[in-house]
Amino acid sequence: MYIPEHFPAEPKALWSLFHTINQLPRPSRKEDKFREFILKEAETLKLKTHTDEVGNVIVYVPATPGYENHETVIIQNHMDMVTDATPDRNINFAQDPIVTFRDGDWIKADRTTLGADNGIGCAAALALMYDKTVSHPPLELLFTIDEETGLKGAWGVDANFLKGKKMLNLDTEEWGSLYIGCAGGIDYEFKKTVKMVPTKLKGKSYKLTVGGFLGGHSGVDIHEQRGNAIKFLMDWITSMPEGSFELSEWRGGKAHNIIPRDAFALVVLKDSKTAEEVAKKVEARWRSFMPENDRSFFTKVEEVEMITEVVDAQDLKLLQGFLVAFPHGAHAYDLASNKELVSLSNNLAISLMVRGQFYLQSSLRFFDRGECVGLENQVQALAHGFGLEFSKNGEYPSWKPVRENKLLDLVADKYQALFQKKAKVTAIHAGLECGILRDKIGPIDAVSFGPTIMGAHSPQERVHIPSVETFWKLFKEVLKAL
Repeated sequence: MYIPEHFPAEPKALWSLFHTINQLPRPSRKEDKFREFILKEAETLKLKTHTDEVGNVIVYVPATPGYENHETVIIQNHMDMVTDATPDRNINFAQDPIVTFRDGDWIKADRTTLGADNGIGCAAALALMYDKTVSHPPLELLFTIDEETGLKGAWGVDANFLKGKKMLNLDTEEWGSLYIGCAGGIDYEFKKTVKMVPTKLKGKSYKLTVGGFLGGHSGVDIHEQRGNAIKFLMDWITSMPEGSFELSEWRGGKAHNIIPRDAFALVVLKDSKTAEEVAKKVEARWRSFMPENDRSFFTKVEEVEMITEVVDAQDLKLLQGFLVAFPHGAHAYDLASNKELVSLSNNLAISLMVRGQFYLQSSLRFFDRGECVGLENQVQALAHGFGLEFSKNGEYPSWKPVRENKLLDLVADKYQALFQKKAKVTAIHAGLECGILRDKIGPIDAVSFGPTIMGAHSPQERVHIPSVETFWKLFKEVLKAL
């Protein structure tokens, strides 16, 4: 197995496979090359497989000697990764490999998402096909597709091909935590056709850009109050003197599960100095309350080709009002169990105003479906009040924590025995596939754990090397005990 020089030497199979996985394109809905790799390797090793109608893969790994009569265990991961890059990084995620490097105790990517979410978990599962030193019961390695756009692969899983009643999910990003619950989610889309008119303002055309925010995972990082580039852009535009500009277009956001890092607008300005001065004032105001690690954002005002058509003033005022009023961020916390755990949030994820067509996508996350109703009513009321069409898409259930869980007890005991301290048993304000799969398979014990991954869903994504080694130790010990 090949391991790049900047990768750790151990665990060998895991790191080698993670590198191999990162040579394969795997954006959501484009996991074909990765699936082909899994199936080819399984065939070489003479392992049975099943590929379902939507493209999920199950690899059946026989028990090691002495474990033949033990209960089957499901090991679950998703094949796809979030694809995001800084503006100065030219990459085609549909065909180019992820370029990695080492920075101290971290593996990072060259100005792109790393794909450790969920590539490290996939590598750990695949390593069980090769590493004969790991003792384990019969395994069903389940690799789902399209998790990052709404857990769509999990919805397509055919439970008839799974025998296991215990499941280890390896899609957790906080070493030392055992997750026994996750948030559910709903995506909302808002649309409106607006009137475009010839420009009347005597001036030049410019591109107003805001960028450099940290962004990040819209569930895991939403409570950190990181900057939302779309919100900043609207603040900037709304703060401009009336009659000083006309607007033709804006674009911001990459995906429903990414906090927007960059946004821009195309405008006609009477005077570019006014836009620059307003930007400085808005920047100063934001930096006064932004988290210290997210104050490196920037603004630019650049001249562009002449704009001839702009949004009608009344329609623009309406859209600005809608976006300024639209909620973003954490809305409630789980006070009963963990005051730091967000129980309800909304990510204003994408907004486009292009050729007279306005679009906004937001992602609501919740633990209790009933608690989310009020937030849904709020965004729907805004849509009605501002005359926008809306639709609700991609709802998936939460995984409510169940502490009466024999698998949890086993994993927690093994963690304490290995590391002489207790694991943190909690839930995560992000979507894991466990909730959907438990509904499909029936009552099963499930636990999620993994190494430390920071900056997921952003070009700052990185995986902590020492935590990968300890994660692998725990994984092996748990399998041995099952």
